[in-house]
Amino acid sequence: MGAEAFERFRLRVLEDVTLQDALRETPDTPAFVARAIELGAAHDCHFNAEDIHEALRAARRVWRERWI
Repeated sequence: MGAEAFERFRLRVLEDVTLQDALRETPDTPAFVARAIELGAAHDCHFNAEDIHEALRAARRVWRERWI
């Protein structure tokens, strides 16, 4: 359920420049994760840090498979 909520939030971020800016302003990964969880909850998308880290790992895996 958390992974689905994160995906809904990710798609919302792609459409909303304000959310993109809020996440872009984070100084590091821990701050990004905390801010994403906060913003997600504000948009009724409830997920946790592990959901985000798993999505990041999956994105890295896809990138490596494409370019290596």
